[in-house]
Amino acid sequence: MLESLSEHFALFYYLLLCLVSLIGMVVVTIGMPGQFLPGIVALIIWLLGLDADDAAIRYRGFEALILLGLAVTAEIIEFLSGLVGGKSAGSTRQGAIGAILGGFCGGICGNIVFPLIGGIFGILVGTGVGAFLGEKSALAKANEGALAAEDHDGKALKVGIASLIGRALGLVVKLSIAVGCLLYSFFKLLGELW
Repeated sequence: MLESLSEHFALFYYLLLCLVSLIGMVVVTIGMPGQFLPGIVALIIWLLGLDADDAAIRYRGFEALILLGLAVTAEIIEFLSGLVGGKSAGSTRQGAIGAILGGFCGGICGNIVFPLIGGIFGILVGTGVGAFLGEKSALAKANEGALAAEDHDGKALKVGIASLIGRALGLVVKLSIAVGCLLYSFFKLLGELW
């Protein structure tokens, strides 16, 4: 039987982190930055100083910084992965801007059209379409009359597909970090139980 919350704070803390990590993982799958949730909860608990032991409070602060650092890293990787994918296929600046804007607009439209699952598909499709349109526009301006229209379409399609693949890989990394936060919290919870 539990005597008091303060004696078993770590158990409740890691149970809460497990639940928040699970929610964050679901939020990531709909195309939003849910990987921040465990770090935010850990930061709030650390700032409130709810754990009575000084060593535990210092550990919670370090843990909060690590969780937030991982979340920021995941977001940066996801953001840059589409750009790197497009650049690997020879994307221009307009193609890169198209990929960013397309991913943003696609995520919003995807969540509106298909709530819960549309965001991730909208981000991927929007990134590819945005890169394609941006690249096609840049090629048309740079090579007026020099290349046939189908040559523009072929290169723009290559950039669009490369941007889509890059963004998909970035989302996999982001989801992997969210799963890692969940597993960390779960194993810490198991450690508190035994």
